[in-house]
Amino acid sequence: MNTAIASKAIETPQEKLAAILDSHQPRSLLTISLNPVPVAEHWARDHDCELTRIQELNPFDDLERISRVDMAVVADQLEYMTRRDGEALLGLLRNLHTDSMVAVYQPLLAPEKLRWPHNGFLALGCREEGHFAQEGRELDIYSYDLDSYNFRRSWNNPRFWANPENWGKYWW
Repeated sequence: MNTAIASKAIETPQEKLAAILDSHQPRSLLTISLNPVPVAEHWARDHDCELTRIQELNPFDDLERISRVDMAVVADQLEYMTRRDGEALLGLLRNLHTDSMVAVYQPLLAPEKLRWPHNGFLALGCREEGHFAQEGRELDIYSYDLDSYNFRRSWNNPRFWANPENWGKYWW
């Protein structure tokens, strides 16, 4: 008899973040948050992962002293920054410090003038991982992974070039 095993649906933001960490298996993890991120801390401890924490309203100075990490988690941080500073933070992480990052964002916690629109994260190449709402609170999880953010296009190869013999020879 063949019985299908149903996988448990992810019900909480903590379970979702743990699932993302499990899928990436980082060996070094950076958390940027004004408060501790228990899921990341427990995961790092249980998986022998090097954990670096930044708990500052302005994390940029501390970021200058940090080398590359396998993954970064930004939680309870963007709600208190201007959108420009938040974009700069995520861009700095994405471009200099890691190939994978997770942003946990609570839009209703941010003052209205600092709230990010949904497409603000998508514009930075992030993917929506989940939206959680409970008892008047909302939380969104976005992720960025350099290896999967940009899908391969079937037309981007030498077969569709005007001069296929020049594919890969010249950069302009």
